[in-house]
Amino acid sequence: MAIKVEHPSITPVPRPRTSSLANLRRGGKPCAPAKSNTTSLPVLPSLGSDSWDHVNRLGPNNNTLGSPNESPSSASGSPAMPAILTLPCNPTGPLGIDSPMAPELTSAPNGWARPNAHAASQASKTSQYIDKITSENEKLKRELNAERLAREEEAKRVTAARSKAEDSRAEHQHLQLLVDTNARALERKDRKLEEMKVQLEQEAKRRKAAEQRAEEALKMLGDTRSETQRQLALAYEQKHLSETNADTAREGYKRMTDGYEKKIKYITEQMNELRQKQYGNADKIKRQAIISDQLQHELSRRQRTETKMVDMMGQYKREHRKEMGDLTREAEQLRVAVPKKEDEAARLVQELQETKDKMKWVMMQHQRQL
Repeated sequence: MAIKVEHPSITPVPRPRTSSLANLRRGGKPCAPAKSNTTSLPVLPSLGSDSWDHVNRLGPNNNTLGSPNESPSSASGSPAMPAILTLPCNPTGPLGIDSPMAPELTSAPNGWARPNAHAASQASKTSQYIDKITSENEKLKRELNAERLAREEEAKRVTAARSKAEDSRAEHQHLQLLVDTNARALERKDRKLEEMKVQLEQEAKRRKAAEQRAEEALKMLGDTRSETQRQLALAYEQKHLSETNADTAREGYKRMTDGYEKKIKYITEQMNELRQKQYGNADKIKRQAIISDQLQHELSRRQRTETKMVDMMGQYKREHRKEMGDLTREAEQLRVAVPKKEDEAARLVQELQETKDKMKWVMMQHQRQL
C-alpha cells in the first residue's frame, strides 16, 4: 500500500530591491520590495549584493559633489551627498562606513576642506538609511531562519509519514500472508475431506461386496446342508428298510435258512456300497468346501488387487489434478504479476524523472542565489 504525501505550498520570500544611486544621492527612501505571486518552491532572499557592489565602486576620488568651485546643488538640482567610503560586503554583519570625522585617505584640494553643515546632515541621513537597511537585513535573516526551521519541520513530518506508510505496508503484507496461509489450509482440508469421502464410498462398496459374498456363501452352505440332509435321510430310510428286511430275513431264516442266506449277503453288499457312497459323498463335501474356500480366497485376492488398482488410479488422478492446478495457479499469478511489475516500473521511472527535474530546479535556484 503506497501512501502519497503531498507537501503544502510554501510562499517564497520576496527578494528586496535595493535603491539606486540616484535615490541615495537625493536621500530618498529605498524602493519597496516587490510582491511575488508565484507558488513555486521557496528561494533564499537576495541581500542586494549587486547594489552594494555598485556603491562600493564609489570611492573617495569619485566626484559626487562636483568641483570645489561649484555649489552643492548645481550637479543635479538637489543636495548632493558626501563621499562614502565602503568596504566589501560582509554577509555576517552591517557594512562598515567611514565616520564623517575620520581623516581623508587621499589628499584633497583646499576647496574640499571648508566646513559644510549640509554635508554633515546628509551624512547623518545616510547613517540612518544604512541603519535602516541593516535592520531590514537582520529582519530578513530572521525570516530566513524561520523559513529554514519550517522546512526542517516539514521534512521531519514527511519522514514520519513515510515511516508510517512503510509500517502500514509491512502490516498489509503480513495480513496478506496470513490470508494466503489460511486459504492454503482450507484447500488442504477440503482435499482431505474429498479423499475421506472417496474412501468412505469405497469402504461402503467393499462392505456391500463382502455382504453379497457372505450371502452367497451362506446360500451355498445351505444348499450343501440340504443335500447332505436329504442324502442322510435317504440313507436312514434305506437302513431302516434294510433292517426291516434283515428282520424279515431272520424271521424267515428259521423257515428258509438256505434261501435267505444269499439275500442277506446281497443286502450286506448293498449296505457296503451305500457306506462307500456315503464316504465318497463326505469326501466330495470336503473337497467342495476346500474348493469353496479357495474360490473365496481367490475372490478376496482379486478384490484386493482391484481395490489397489482403483486406489492407485485415484491417487494418480488426484496428483495429476493437483499438478495441473498448481501449474494453472502459477500461470495465473505470472499473468497477473507481469502487468503489475511493468506498471510499478513505469511509475518509478516517472517519479525518478520528476525528482530529477525538481533537483535541477532547486540547484538552478541555488546557483542563482549564489
